Amino acid sequence: MTRRHWLAATCLIVLALGIVARFVGADAPPAMPSDKIPPRTEHSAEGGAPPAVLLAPVPDPRWRRAWVEGSQFVYSATAEQRLALGKQLPGAPPSVLLGMKGELSFAIVGTRRDTVDLQVHVLAHRLEFESEGKSSLDERSRPQMLEHLQTPFFVTLNTQGAALSTYFEMGINPIAQNFLRSLIAATQFVMPAARQDAWEAQELDVTGQYVARYSGMQGESYVKSKARYLRVASPGGLRPVDPSVSVATQSRTLIVLGEEFWPTSLEGRERVELDSKEGAPPIIGESEVSLSRIAVRHAPALIGTLEARRKYLGQTSLATAVFVPVDPRDELRRQVAGATLSDLSTTLRGLSKNGTPDGERTAQVMGRLKALFLLEPGTAASVPGLLQGEKDRNTYSSMLGALSAASTPEAVRALGHVAGDFSQATVVRVDAIAALGVVENPTQEGVAALRGVAASPDAELRGTATLALGNATRNALRGDPALGEGMLAELMRSATGPSSPEARALLIRSLANTADARVLPTLQQALLDPSPVVREAAAEALRLIPGPDADRLVSRVMLEDLAPEVRRAAIFASSFRALAPQIPALAQVIRHDTVEAVRIEAVRLLGANLRQAPGVAELLAWAGQNDPNSDVRHTAQAFLSARPPVQ
Repeated sequence: MTRRHWLAATCLIVLALGIVARFVGADAPPAMPSDKIPPRTEHSAEGGAPPAVLLAPVPDPRWRRAWVEGSQFVYSATAEQRLALGKQLPGAPPSVLLGMKGELSFAIVGTRRDTVDLQVHVLAHRLEFESEGKSSLDERSRPQMLEHLQTPFFVTLNTQGAALSTYFEMGINPIAQNFLRSLIAATQFVMPAARQDAWEAQELDVTGQYVARYSGMQGESYVKSKARYLRVASPGGLRPVDPSVSVATQSRTLIVLGEEFWPTSLEGRERVELDSKEGAPPIIGESEVSLSRIAVRHAPALIGTLEARRKYLGQTSLATAVFVPVDPRDELRRQVAGATLSDLSTTLRGLSKNGTPDGERTAQVMGRLKALFLLEPGTAASVPGLLQGEKDRNTYSSMLGALSAASTPEAVRALGHVAGDFSQATVVRVDAIAALGVVENPTQEGVAALRGVAASPDAELRGTATLALGNATRNALRGDPALGEGMLAELMRSATGPSSPEARALLIRSLANTADARVLPTLQQALLDPSPVVREAAAEALRLIPGPDADRLVSRVMLEDLAPEVRRAAIFASSFRALAPQIPALAQVIRHDTVEAVRIEAVRLLGANLRQAPGVAELLAWAGQNDPNSDVRHTAQAFLSARPPVQ
């Protein structure tokens, strides 16, 4: 029931997408970019009526969705999708069924003038995946499917709330991607610029582009339905529906909004039937989704995570057939747009002529440079010569960052050349070393370059290279375990060797960058060092080490170390870890630590996570009333007074 049914389910979904592709006209115009919604005068391919005339807008300054970075909206969620090929007999199971029950969270991780980035995370308490009424999951495939569904992904919306693009980790299977993208589409609430009793919006889902109708009800309740499809998704993007095809849709979604115009609840049902007059079996898709808000959290650590992960992610429009293989070089060519390395370096220099460079335009040029280095790897060899005598930080940092993001052997070689070149300015070499440390695919040649600079008499170069070796070890352990294991063993041996406390502390910090649990015994030993400089570095290093043993060690250092700076370092490490295991220790710090600088760090950590763990508000309230220091009291009171109301 296992592998055979899994393959059967996958094949059925692929077959369905193949049939959808046949529905598309052969002479259709090119695909439209996902972020450019066509004008409202567009007619459906079926010749339907144009969208209804909008009612006159009613100005209301409160009619605005809250896009506050770091806000996280958490829902209990139930979702089920059913796909059938051909007409089904009464009581017959669908060809494919995929359903889950659990939690769904949306965190705002980035905002721009016209778009918003969300991190979306599913926690599935129950999972069903069936083919022809029989389970397609066994003891091996169920954990794999859960992992794919529960890996956080990202969505870009416009500021009205329409989902445009999704970003998944490479390797997430297409079945999980389509399920999750359908879930995003089903939970869209697209607002007009001004409050209205009824309106229409053009939205995307995995079937294509459609007209959605919204109607206001009592209070902040709204009913959404799909009026008609304008285009369907195909291997080449959005295409008009062939005249020989009918796309029938029935849907109703009830959405109740909170004061920040995020849903407090959502209940939706939908049926879409695609039927061809040319003999292909009809495709019938049915779905149900239910959301109920259970929490609103403040998650500042998630801000910027899409940008941090972007180079590891695959981006698609919400209406893209993800089963269809795409030549990645076509996308690279599109980004490069015929530019040469000289063209792009000239553009970078021009961005700094009028003072502070434009960050958004710099990022765009970096993306094109990365694409160029991937499309034409040999181009990287010209970068060291281009950077000779370069004084504009925006130019040299961007070019080195693009080499690091490309992470080809040629790019790594170029970074190593700049890092070890005595004729380059020190600031350029430092940036090259840092970039070399974070390449996704470290090489023996790149590691050798880092080791060489780590022996430099120049303290800045030596320190940067030593820390970079820790980062490179972490990435090597993922992609080249043999290389990574050797690097990890070497770092652990060297951490106990130097006689200078500063040198030992530097190596401890490098070990922390490996984020490997096997370094914990070395950190434990360092926490016994007579020098507080070494112990402080070891306490900070615990922030990235996984596991409950590291949690317990953080708590112990927080309470027992004699040096205030070491105890503060343990509190700092807690800010990178799950907070709940540290609450008992933080409570003791707040009530009993004799140093106000330590207590105020604990208050700040708890205040930043006021809604994340039980008992935090009570601890802040105690500190706000009882701490002997007025700064500590006022800080605790400020966090309590600023917390948002519980929904």
